Amino acid sequence: MVLPFLAGIFAVITMLVGNTLYALLDQILKNHIPLPIICRLIVFNIPALVVLTLPVGIALSSALAVNRLSRDSELTPIRMSGTPLTRIFLPIYIFGAVLSVFSFWMSEQVVPRAQVQFQKTQSAMIGYAITASPTLVSNRVFNYQNYSFFVREATKGVPGNPNALAVRGVMIYENPEDINSFPRFITAESAIYDNGNWTLNNVVVHMLDDAGFTTTEARASTMTLDLRAPIPVLSDPSSGFAGQPDQYTMAQLQEQISVLKRTGLDATSLEVAYQFKMALPFLCFAFALCSPALAVRFAKTGSFMGVFLSIIMVFVAWNTLLLTKALGLSGYVPPFFAAWTPDLVFAAVGVLVIWRTE
Repeated sequence: MVLPFLAGIFAVITMLVGNTLYALLDQILKNHIPLPIICRLIVFNIPALVVLTLPVGIALSSALAVNRLSRDSELTPIRMSGTPLTRIFLPIYIFGAVLSVFSFWMSEQVVPRAQVQFQKTQSAMIGYAITASPTLVSNRVFNYQNYSFFVREATKGVPGNPNALAVRGVMIYENPEDINSFPRFITAESAIYDNGNWTLNNVVVHMLDDAGFTTTEARASTMTLDLRAPIPVLSDPSSGFAGQPDQYTMAQLQEQISVLKRTGLDATSLEVAYQFKMALPFLCFAFALCSPALAVRFAKTGSFMGVFLSIIMVFVAWNTLLLTKALGLSGYVPPFFAAWTPDLVFAAVGVLVIWRTE
């Protein structure tokens, strides 16, 4: 069972790595990204891919193991001795539970750190994009936590720092905790953006009253903001969250959710990500319940029918995950059900098939 498990994970990870590289292929070729940077992208993306592929591995390996027992006529005498299927499959259930715990640990402890490095590696690619394109951003608006940014233009041209950007026409809105108040906003004639840090030049800070009139204006020659707010040059500009949820632990996601709710902003996407942080690892246990049940139920129809059904199960599961996640992000279903529906459905199918087979 171990060898098919590892082989299945390796095959799926290989395909997903290829998909990641294909998505970045145009950028890699156009900007002449060196091989060490590409290798870092692959290495730091693997932990997230492992979490995704562990359910696939348990589904295929358990189906193969049960099919082998059935094909060698070992399952029949065991059952004739009065041993229930749940006892026969107990090692698979334990293996699935252990994998779920391991996957959750990976998702909480390893994946966030690896994804931070993955995003830093992608940020390092900005320097190569700067060389290829003089103007990277033009009239861009984006959000970070309770801040909103407007950048008129970001270009190359910072001496001694190829990864920094020279920015012109910066406006930053800081949303207040009181949703009935107007935001404080900062304008700057120019700025230097370096790895998430902003050094503003010729700054004016505007304070507004509850009616929207300016009450105070303070000027400063320079101001430094360490917000870790990224200019969306190589990332999706529509994202209002700094980085992907994979970069954060559940505690950090919960903190971000609390901040957004206090400022009256929509936190649905982070709530869905929070629930998926728990639900995705425990899909391993759901597959450990469902896959061997299907394999033994349809063993008489063919040697690899159970394996085929497990492949179909994985296909259905991932598409169900995508569907429920989309429904959750759109607000049609609560985040809990968006994340846990596939787990509950496949676990219930496994229990039902075992019960009917017994």
